[in-house]
Amino acid sequence: MRKALLVGISGRIGKALMDALLNDIRYKGITVLTRHDGRRLKNIHLKVVKADFSNLEAHISDFEGVDDVYCLLGTDFINTTNVSDAPLFDFEYPLNIAKVAKQANVKNFILLNHSKSSLASNRDKWNKRGKLEQDIKNMQFENLYTFRVNSIAKSVNTKSGLYSISKSFAPILNLVSLGNLHKLKPTPANVLAQKMVSIVVAQSQDKKEFSPQDY
Repeated sequence: MRKALLVGISGRIGKALMDALLNDIRYKGITVLTRHDGRRLKNIHLKVVKADFSNLEAHISDFEGVDDVYCLLGTDFINTTNVSDAPLFDFEYPLNIAKVAKQANVKNFILLNHSKSSLASNRDKWNKRGKLEQDIKNMQFENLYTFRVNSIAKSVNTKSGLYSISKSFAPILNLVSLGNLHKLKPTPANVLAQKMVSIVVAQSQDKKEFSPQDY
C-alpha cells in the first residue's frame, strides 16, 4: 500500500487529484499540506496539515514514509489571487517542497508544469518554471514524473458518448490544425488526475514526461 503527500488543492486539479487518490485502493494514506485554517476535508485515509510554505523544513516529519509527493503549486493551477506571495508559487515554494521531499528520502516526485515552461523562454515566468524543472531533475529522485498542460479545464464525464467522440476526432483535428490544437488544448482536471495516479502507481520507466496530447 502507498502513501501520498499532496500540495496545492485550491485549484481544479487539486480537488480532482485528491479524489482520485482517495478512491484508489492502492493508497492507504494521503497527507494534504495547506496554508488555510478550517479545511473541512474528512476521510479516514486523509490527514490535513496546516503548513508554512516558506518553512517546510518544520514539516519534514509529514514527508517521512511517503512514497509519492504530488506538487501542483503554480499560479496557473491554484488560486493565488489576493495573496502577496503569489510569485513564490511558481518557483520558490515548489522547489522547497522538492528539497524537503528529497531530505525525507521520498522516492517519487510528481510535478505539474506548464507546456510553455522552458529555460530558453524569454518570458520570466516560463523561464523560472523551466529552471524549477531542471533543478528538481538535478536532485535525482528515483522517479521524477512531469505532467505538462496548457490549462486545466473542469472535470468531464469520461463515460459519455460526447467525450468518446471528441477523443476520437482529436488526432484528426490536430492534423488539420497543423499541430496547433495540442498547443491550445485544455486538460480536464479528472482526466489529468487519473493519468497521474495510473502512471505513478505503475512505476512507468519508459516515459516520465507527459504533454497535453498524452491526456
